[in-house]
Order: sequence, then C-alpha cells, then structure tokens
Amino acid sequence: MSAVKVPAGFSLLEGERPVWRGRRSWKSQWFLILLGALTLVFFGLGLLFLLVAYLRVISTEYFVTNRRVYVKYGVIGRTVFELKNEWITSVVVTQGLIQRLLNYGNIIISTPGYYTGTTVMKDVSDPMHVRTVLEETLRKAKEEREIRERLRWLEEEYALGRIPSERYLELKRKYEEELKRFM
Repeated sequence: MSAVKVPAGFSLLEGERPVWRGRRSWKSQWFLILLGALTLVFFGLGLLFLLVAYLRVISTEYFVTNRRVYVKYGVIGRTVFELKNEWITSVVVTQGLIQRLLNYGNIIISTPGYYTGTTVMKDVSDPMHVRTVLEETLRKAKEEREIRERLRWLEEEYALGRIPSERYLELKRKYEEELKRFM
C-alpha cells in the first residue's frame, strides 16, 4: 500500500497519521465534459465547460487521518471543514442512479452542533470503500481513546495508593502494549 500524501498547507499533529486522501471524482463531471466536448466542436464554448469541470475537481480536497477529517472546497472563495474524529456521530453515503452506475457519490458526515451538523464530501469515487475507511478509522480512534482513558485511570488509582505496585506495573505494560497497535 502506498503512502498517503499530506495536502499542502495541512500540518499533522503529534501522533497523527494519514489514512486516505481524495478529490471530487472526474466521473461526477461527466455531463460538463460531454457538454464541453459537444460545444467545442460547434461553438468553441466547450472550453468553458471543460474548465469548470477541471476547477471543480482540483479545487476539492478530502483528507482523513487517524485523528481528523479535512474537507476543502473552492478556488476563489474557500470553505474548509476540519472535524475531529471524536465529534463524528455517523457517516452516510448517498448515490443516485447515475452515481451508482459510475461508482461515485456523496458522503455525509454528521456531527452534533458543529456548524450545520453535517459536512459533505461531494462526488467521491467509490464512496462505499471510503465510508468503510472512515468507519474503521473512527472505530480505531475510539478504541485508542478508551485505552488511554484506562491508562489515565490507572495512573490516578496508583497515585492514590489504591493499586499495589506489581498490579500497576502489570496493567501499565498491558495498556502500553495495546497502544503500540495504533502507532
């Protein structure tokens, strides 16, 4: 599996690893490309349609790490969403008939109370695969948070003298071994 490239202007946090990166699908621009090709022959206006399709694709960027989801739209005006994994409550895929046939669709990421409550990754290639990647990333992030929470609880209990040294060291080693899976 090849390494996922980090987008320009995006800084990874300590312990953060890239998981997936994508753009709006070229297949989603099929109508503009067809219209551009047809009007290019007759009017020369086709370049405008092709340019719009090109700008739609290159100005959209999606990036998933083990800690965050990043969605960016726009050439002149820019909209950027950065969602922490713990904020995400659900991931939904929507596809119409043409989208199913061409294997692209929208991924709707729900977050309670954040901006509008949803962020959309528009026209993603193979959205069912991307949804699986997102859900697996969220599952692993939740599991890692739970282990870190158990480790914090263990530290507190040991500091208060409620756990003997041997048991503390045993559990600490166990939790640290479990955390290595996420590194």
